[in-house]
Amino acid sequence: MSDPDLTIEYALSDELRAWLTAELRFPVLAVLDRDGRPTQSVMWFDLDPVEPDLVLLNTMTRRAKIGWLRRDPRVSLCFEDRYDWVALQGTVEVDDDSERSMAMIKHLARRYGADPEHFDGEPRATIRLRVEKVTRY
Repeated sequence: MSDPDLTIEYALSDELRAWLTAELRFPVLAVLDRDGRPTQSVMWFDLDPVEPDLVLLNTMTRRAKIGWLRRDPRVSLCFEDRYDWVALQGTVEVDDDSERSMAMIKHLARRYGADPEHFDGEPRATIRLRVEKVTRY
């Protein structure tokens, strides 16, 4: 590798999991649109407490990204802290279970200091990102 400050790993280490959750972070999710172009959105996230390489996100089912993720589940999720950054690449699974997805968005709302009731009645889906590659700088 040409840059000694850049590291590649293939799993989320305990140290990285701690960094990701030490403070509220707003990662940027990159997905491929219907034409294959990257499109990005800022997301709320949490780490699965049981599966160490699983990142949980949530979105409304009527958003275009859900269809794009069903067509091509490859994504990148980038976290930054000034000059330090972590990019997670992996494959997602969309969980359409409405009860689980509503519980997840309410959990995320509490975590991010928002009103969980704001999301009542919204059709939601949980995005389960299986981390396959970690790039750190």
